[in-house]
Amino acid sequence: MVQQGWLVWCGERYEVAGVTGKKKKLLIVGNGMAAGRLLDELIKRDVSGFEVTVIGDERQGSYNRIMLSPVLAGETDVPAIIGKPSSWYRDRGIRFVSGVQVKAVERERKCVLTSEGNRLRYDHLILAVGSRPAKIPAENQQLNNIYSFRTLRDVDRLLNVARFHDRQSRKTDTDALVIGGGLLGLEAAYGLALKGLRVTLVHRSGWLLNRQLDKTAGGYLQRVLEEKNIRFILNDEVARFSGSHELKSAELKSGQSLSCKLCVIATGITPNKELGLAAGLKGARGVAVNPYMATSDEDISAIGECVEFKGETFGLVEPIWQQCITLAERLCNNIKLPFENTPVPTKLKVSGVNLFSAGDFITTDEHRELVYRDDKAGIYRKLLLRDNRIVGAVLFGDARDGQDYFTMLSEKKDVSKIAPFLLMGRAFYQDSDQQQDSDGAVAA
Repeated sequence: MVQQGWLVWCGERYEVAGVTGKKKKLLIVGNGMAAGRLLDELIKRDVSGFEVTVIGDERQGSYNRIMLSPVLAGETDVPAIIGKPSSWYRDRGIRFVSGVQVKAVERERKCVLTSEGNRLRYDHLILAVGSRPAKIPAENQQLNNIYSFRTLRDVDRLLNVARFHDRQSRKTDTDALVIGGGLLGLEAAYGLALKGLRVTLVHRSGWLLNRQLDKTAGGYLQRVLEEKNIRFILNDEVARFSGSHELKSAELKSGQSLSCKLCVIATGITPNKELGLAAGLKGARGVAVNPYMATSDEDISAIGECVEFKGETFGLVEPIWQQCITLAERLCNNIKLPFENTPVPTKLKVSGVNLFSAGDFITTDEHRELVYRDDKAGIYRKLLLRDNRIVGAVLFGDARDGQDYFTMLSEKKDVSKIAPFLLMGRAFYQDSDQQQDSDGAVAA
């Protein structure tokens, strides 16, 4: 039985514990999706050799941030996305310190300093501190009713505005501005539009999802979302916000002025690297890790959106889940399973929008391009081949074969024999592949 307590020495409080055998203190800083998944992976293995403590700056347990958009849209509720309430930690013998920030990592003492002035010791430390919304270079962002879209608190604030709009709907319309035409911005705009707000989305690129879709697919997507009462302004940015205390309008760099009573900024994320780098860990864009998720300090690991691996940072869950498996194997089983940053398909959580993107999406001279378009039906399918192998896929309106294409891409399958049938769908290219295998067997 662990006997937790505090020792005050020279005015500083240190965590102390009674005799616990040879258990190592495993301290996880951060309680987002990466930390939650890591806990699952640790529990699947033998974690009995560790005394586990999790520190999170939010009060509730770990929740699924991917589902914030459906909560905003009213398609689900908050309890449904909280995967680990406080009782979950208690039932598994994990200490959960909630509503507390870590201000510093003191590597020489092997402890962390919290916002409450306490020091918690560790034998092994895991940084899973995630990221924060990227800033935009616009003036007067201190005005009320300008939000990010990153936490349950953000969603609660937006829902409060939407509820006020419902009460006042007979008197006035509420104009909402969303900045950013990436996945998160589109999902926020869709959620606000479902609440009855008049939504305008400003995006600095020439088409939506410009990091996942080509211009043609982006155009298809825009037309579908315009039918969901979202207005778009492309190739423009917000220069400044206006209002006395509360937001009243936004002026764009083009000179256009937009009336708005709330604004959501969703232009990407910035890794929370500062805690690790201030402690002397190596890194540039994030906290640098090797293929086994170890930092430059052998007693500290890092996972999730705060890390940098071979110059890349991460915002999608699939590679982060792989990071968790790699780290759990090393800590629990002393197995070195290297992390590899493999391609990840893109999907959008907006009802009625059917799209898929993976790998290359902009056609160059190096590609062989296969395209099918049906403007009337709103269907667009493009495959990019290099050396008779799929290296990219962009599907809109009919994405049924997306996973098949992604498997071929991942496995680097030679598709030279079935290329003429690929865009026609699985039934055609599978039959062709099987027929050619049969012909080959007879010929042999």
